[in-house]
Amino acid sequence: MAQRLRVTFAKRGPLRWVGHLDMMRTWERTIRRAGLPLSYSQGFSPHAKIALAAPLPVGLEGSREMLDLWLDEDLTLDLVVQQLKAVMPPGLTVSEVNEVDDSLPSMQSCLHAAHYSVEFEPGVVDFQTLSSKVTELLELNKLDWEEQRGDKVRRYDLRRTIIDITCLQVGDTVSLDMHLSLQQGRTGRPAQVLRALGGVLTSMCITRTTIEFVPINREESLVDDTEISPQISVN
Repeated sequence: MAQRLRVTFAKRGPLRWVGHLDMMRTWERTIRRAGLPLSYSQGFSPHAKIALAAPLPVGLEGSREMLDLWLDEDLTLDLVVQQLKAVMPPGLTVSEVNEVDDSLPSMQSCLHAAHYSVEFEPGVVDFQTLSSKVTELLELNKLDWEEQRGDKVRRYDLRRTIIDITCLQVGDTVSLDMHLSLQQGRTGRPAQVLRALGGVLTSMCITRTTIEFVPINREESLVDDTEISPQISVN
């Protein structure tokens, strides 16, 4: 039986411009370069058995991203960490590796929400003005939204994707903590929330800091969209 490992990692710098599929290829090359016995699917076109928890929008950094990978041999976690760290490309760093039961559902099927830190350069936004806009947005019951993605137009309720937003100020630095849904059909995107707050889309850094999962034994509790049920935070 294949060994299933869960890797927690950071994606920073130029790698923030690498899309989801290219990120998967980067990880496959990195694992192979590390000499780890990566498992592959059977069939005419075998593919590496790796799975990211949630696609990270292009341009965003991630401080605690998560990846599941399967190995054909059982290895010690220390050895896996050591071999990965020796070949990681610039901008990609591993913080921990844990073994998980192969019978657990995929991370993608258990996604609940995520926290995003939006940090503005000093002087770009006014704290009081931004705080007022955040309050006005959170007081809305609904916000009809239209988003152009390629040739398609997506129409949805943007307010429904927002769990909470906190406006912070430390010295001259203003930042937002966005708690947004990752559930299918109501995924929140920081860029769209920023547009709803007035279009502040430059001179900032956006980092996904936490991914949250639905507790496995309470998945049915999230069927009702009228409230957000307790969640497990991967810290």
